[in-house]
Amino acid sequence: MGIWLFWTAIGALIGRRVYTPSANIIKFLLILFAILLPADVAFIRGVRLLFGGIPGSYLPFGQQVTAIFVSLFPVGILLGLLFQWAAKLYIGENAKNIFRTPRHCNSLYGNKTLALAYAIESAGAIIGGLASTLLLQFGVQNFAIAVLCSILTVLSVICEQGAKRNYFGILTFAVLTPVFFFSPGIDHQMTRWNHPHLLETRDSPYSRITIEGRSGQFVVFENDVFGFETETTAAEEFVILASIQHEHPEQIFIAGGGVEGIVGEMLKHGPRSVDYVELNPVLLDLTQKHLPEKYRKSLESEIVTVFNADPRSFLSADPETGETVKAYDLILVGMSEPASGQSNRFYTREYFRQCADRLEPDGILAFRLRSS
Repeated sequence: MGIWLFWTAIGALIGRRVYTPSANIIKFLLILFAILLPADVAFIRGVRLLFGGIPGSYLPFGQQVTAIFVSLFPVGILLGLLFQWAAKLYIGENAKNIFRTPRHCNSLYGNKTLALAYAIESAGAIIGGLASTLLLQFGVQNFAIAVLCSILTVLSVICEQGAKRNYFGILTFAVLTPVFFFSPGIDHQMTRWNHPHLLETRDSPYSRITIEGRSGQFVVFENDVFGFETETTAAEEFVILASIQHEHPEQIFIAGGGVEGIVGEMLKHGPRSVDYVELNPVLLDLTQKHLPEKYRKSLESEIVTVFNADPRSFLSADPETGETVKAYDLILVGMSEPASGQSNRFYTREYFRQCADRLEPDGILAFRLRSS
C-alpha cells in the first residue's frame, strides 16, 4: 500500500508541474490504463519466475520490494497523473483559456472545487471496492475483474467521445472483450506458470486458494504461499501434543486448519463435540472437491459442526443466540502463520484473552508457529 501511494503521489506531482492537457489526452491515457491493468496482473503472476523464485516460497526481501516497485510503477504513475489532470479540467483551471468571458467561467465552474473532485474520486474508490468484493464473493476471478474494469474504462471513453471518432478505443474494446470471456482459461494458464500440476485455483474476498496434485499427493497454497500438503504428519503432531496436556478433552474448538487433517486427528481422541470454524468458504469448497476421502469424511462426522465464520467473532458470541455461553476443553488455532494483517489477528493478546474466556478452568489453548 505504501509503494502504491508513493507512485500515485509521484504521478500527481508530475501532473501538478506541467500544463493542463486537453480532454482528448486524458481519454487516451484512460485507454492506456485499460491496456496496462490486465498486463500488470499478468506481470505480477509471473514475477516469481522472473526472479527465479521457488513456487510456494517467499522471494528474498530485497526482490520482493523490487518486484512491488516495478509492478506498481506504470499503473500507479498513470492514475496519479490522471487524477491531477482530470481534477484540473473538472474545476476549470484553464477556463479562462477556453472561455474569454470571466463571468461565463464563474457561472460554469463556480461550484466545482478540488474538494468536490476528491470526494467524487473517493466515492468511486468505495463503490469499486464494494463491487470487487461482491464479484469475488460470487466467484469471479481477480484477473476477470481487472479486465472488466478495463472494458468499463474504455466504454466510458467511447460513449463520451462517440464511437466514430475513437478508433483506438474501439480496437482496445474489441481486444479486451474476448479476453474477458476467455479469462478463466487465461487465468488458469497464468497460474500454471508457478504451479505446473495445478488442479484448480479460485479467488475469494479473503485470499486466493490454489491446489496442486500429483501421484495422490495434494498441496494447498494460499495467496501463492504454501499452506499444507496431504502426505505429512504436521496435523497429527499438533493435535497429539495439544491433547495430551488435558486429561480428557471433550468440547473442542478448532480455528482454521481443519481441512489439512486437524479435525480428523482430533476425532481419534474421542471428543464429545468438535466446533470447526473456517473463515474462507472457498478453501472448504475446493478441499472437499479435490482432497482424499478421509479429509471429507472427518468433516461429515456427526459430532463435528462446521461453521463458515470469523473465529474471532465466533468466540465473542454464540452464532445462534448472540450470547457467550459455550466453554471448551481444548482450543486449537490452526490458522496460517502471522505473516499478514488477516492472520496476525489470531496471534494477539486480545485474541488469546478471547480464547481464555471460552475455556473451561482446566482448558488448554494450543497454537503453532513453524518458524519457531
